[in-house]
Amino acid sequence: MTAAQWIALRYFSRSNAYSRTLTGLAQYQATTAGTASQTIKCLEHAGYVERDVSARDARSSVFTITDAGRAVMEEDPLAHLGQEVDDLSVADLTHLRDVLRYLLANIGGEQPRNPYGTCRDCAFLLTRQARGPNAARSNQYLCKLLNFYISETELNYLCKNFQALREFQRPQSRDAT
Repeated sequence: MTAAQWIALRYFSRSNAYSRTLTGLAQYQATTAGTASQTIKCLEHAGYVERDVSARDARSSVFTITDAGRAVMEEDPLAHLGQEVDDLSVADLTHLRDVLRYLLANIGGEQPRNPYGTCRDCAFLLTRQARGPNAARSNQYLCKLLNFYISETELNYLCKNFQALREFQRPQSRDAT
């Protein structure tokens, strides 16, 4: 597989249903819709992703990783990097997140990239407590931008409409602390 195909497969495996679109992938890869479309066609032809009609917009397609796609993800050449990141402390993870967000937000010069992040860290997330049977309480998660509820598992997925809770500022050096 090409580097672009690996990036697309990783993106589709880590994005919420609203973001697993041609446009979402093109924005994420900072490329054109035509280039992203060719990448998706290759992944579909290989049987790694499948195309479904979007429940929110019948003119749009949503891409889902297949069992074959999940199997090939086990051979991801960057999987070891994810394992190393998982071993970082919460403080180091937060610092790494802030540094990467800053770099990605400023990498494009005149055309800065849209920041990507998870619903859990998004300014558009609204958490409501709901009462169920027998007065049991549970949390409901609403995306205020798109006005739809998000499952708790989707809180950790990437979203193309992510808006940070605070502006990205140049992160402080870890040596300065």
